Amino acid sequence: MGDKMSSASNIIKMLVGIVILIIGVVWYTGLYGYLGYWNELVSLLKATIGLFLLFVGLIVAWMGYDDYKMDIEMAKEEKKE
Repeated sequence: MGDKMSSASNIIKMLVGIVILIIGVVWYTGLYGYLGYWNELVSLLKATIGLFLLFVGLIVAWMGYDDYKMDIEMAKEEKKE
């Protein structure tokens, strides 16, 4: 039961990372509206928050994938023993 919970948490980590990555991509490429005097602020936010979301999403997804691979390897080792 612990192995299934660990795999589920790793899959959830990967999904959260992918969602954050997608939000970062949409931040750069999508939905731009007229904000009047706030254009400079939007440019600053696009440069900082979008990049932050891209990297955090990538790191979280990578960590979840790495944990998932390690769980599979450990399960194989347990079967050998």
